[in-house]
Amino acid sequence: MDQTTLDFLEQSNWIEGVTDGDSLDQAVLAWKYLVKQKEITVPVVLKTHKILMLHQHLQPDQKGYFRKIPVYIGGREGLPVFAIREKMEEWVLDAMTSVKVPGKDGKNINLDHIQYEKIHPFVDGNGRTGRMFMNWTRLKAGLPILVIWEQDRFEYYKWFK
Repeated sequence: MDQTTLDFLEQSNWIEGVTDGDSLDQAVLAWKYLVKQKEITVPVVLKTHKILMLHQHLQPDQKGYFRKIPVYIGGREGLPVFAIREKMEEWVLDAMTSVKVPGKDGKNINLDHIQYEKIHPFVDGNGRTGRMFMNWTRLKAGLPILVIWEQDRFEYYKWFK
């Protein structure tokens, strides 16, 4: 694995305050699985999350499964539980379209990433999986991996306003 990919995975974890080596190892395994996939589908999203969160302190039905409880992000309630699967089915189609039409400097891919984070399909691990899917899409579209450095996270957070 090249240094840029390792930097991306490590920094993605650090943005979330996850700095242990085991979590980085799981991120590497999740990325290795994801990067081999020809397309993003709902089952690919779920399996990527399950691999990433394997050793995290979550209930078994929260690893690789869409959330069944409300969550709050930045003071707002996340998408209602009943709407997650339908919105994720729409999202995977949008992500696959952005592989073909990424927009200038990957703008459409960034917009897909913002949408994924608004759906917030999991109890935990949304930011890390979301950045994996964003970079998978960038690679498939012929763009380089985007490393969002932990010290630049506040600039990254502005994407969501």
